[in-house]
Amino acid sequence: MEKRAKILIVDDEFALREILSFILKDKYSVATAGGAAEAFDYLANNSVDLVLLDINMPRMDGITALQEIKTRHPGIGVIFVTAFAALETIRKGINLGAFGFIMKPFDQKRLMNMVEEALRNGPPGNFCVREGKGPRESAFN
Repeated sequence: MEKRAKILIVDDEFALREILSFILKDKYSVATAGGAAEAFDYLANNSVDLVLLDINMPRMDGITALQEIKTRHPGIGVIFVTAFAALETIRKGINLGAFGFIMKPFDQKRLMNMVEEALRNGPPGNFCVREGKGPRESAFN
């Protein structure tokens, strides 16, 4: 039996967590967390290969959560899934070790491609996927 990669989805929006879980569950083991604190609790007790992380969350934003994840679990890949990302935020996230960014609303095929790429190559990455555009090299590193 083949081992399935484990993905943790961290987003304060329940509906988005459910949508992402539905898309990923046939191929991966999926868990969800409603915010950074819940994610840290989960990561402390469970093995995870990849985190899909929202940037704009209450109490702790995704950039701060990324820094904490990379400090505690440097081998875990992180992909941001967000509706709001300024160029400076993208640059900072990539420099802190995020594999990439997917902008909401996202294309399911592009999401799956980035997840597969992140799991194959591990952190950090150097590209961003935006709806209507394919992977592209980033000048942020």
